[in-house]
Amino acid sequence: MSDSHPEPVVRRTPARPGRRRQGRALAAVGLAAVVAAGVWLAVRHHGGTARNATGAVAVSAQGLRTIANALRQPIYWAGPRPGMTYELTHTTDGRIYVRYLPHGVPVGASTPYLTVGTYPDRNAFGGTSKVAHARGSVLVPVGGGAVAFYSTGHPTSVYLAWPGVSYQVEVYSPSAGQARQLVRQGLIRAVGPAAVARPVGPNGAVAATVADLTRLERTLGRKVYWAGSEAGVTYELSRSGGRVYLRYLPAGAALGSSAPYLTVATYPYKGAYQATSATASEPGSVRVAVPGGVAFYARTRPTNVYVAFKGIDEQVEVFDPSPGRARALVAAGKITPVP
Repeated sequence: MSDSHPEPVVRRTPARPGRRRQGRALAAVGLAAVVAAGVWLAVRHHGGTARNATGAVAVSAQGLRTIANALRQPIYWAGPRPGMTYELTHTTDGRIYVRYLPHGVPVGASTPYLTVGTYPDRNAFGGTSKVAHARGSVLVPVGGGAVAFYSTGHPTSVYLAWPGVSYQVEVYSPSAGQARQLVRQGLIRAVGPAAVARPVGPNGAVAATVADLTRLERTLGRKVYWAGSEAGVTYELSRSGGRVYLRYLPAGAALGSSAPYLTVATYPYKGAYQATSATASEPGSVRVAVPGGVAFYARTRPTNVYVAFKGIDEQVEVFDPSPGRARALVAAGKITPVP
């Protein structure tokens, strides 16, 4: 991996963030329960839709956009599918379901089919991220900076959320493989004016605010390190498993740029202080004095300084194209948790 996206010096597999037993911050009535019961709740009427006694309505792709615009919110779906009827259900608490009915299947049918649910949630990304790392959850790889998972107890539903988007999405299919494939392939998308999220780089990185970083710390239940605030830069946030990368992009630099810039990476690692201290004492390592911790760089790679603090099960890597800057930031005690 390039220096602009560094790797931890300790090569053991990092521990995943702590998993606690917790209630799932998901919709009170999941799609699986709705579909199994054959219950389709009342929806609001919009002109030009075909309505039946169950409250579900058939809409066209254009009708879906019209309704999303009228509601001033995104409606997520799996894209157009020839020969399908798009069945829309809108509950009184704001949830929206788009179900794909094969040719000839009437609106309101109780048989389960591919369904995409959109759930308003101000902390959708934070809540979904937390549950995605909980016991019994399985992460689903997805781009765009999003997080996705399914529960081992309900593998037919995949839950999905994006940074900066106040909606959680559930993708249900009687075939668990179909739901996961749609999410992995990035085919779940939104229509409507509110569907625009913050920019996302080609590597899934997003532009983050300090508030975003603070929320991420709360979500992960551990510290996320940085080099402090800096005027005129964009904080580029990316994640890989439990690892968090924060890159300082100067004005004009695009998200996901391959150019090397100051990067502070946080790696969860049990016994990080002891392991980093041991590596710092090996031949070829050069120690850097740091308040309350231990730090070093390898003579063969002076651009990367590794830091660990007493009592903290995380290792921090500070990279800068200028070796002197990385060392100066560490020695000055500038590498701290996000406030």
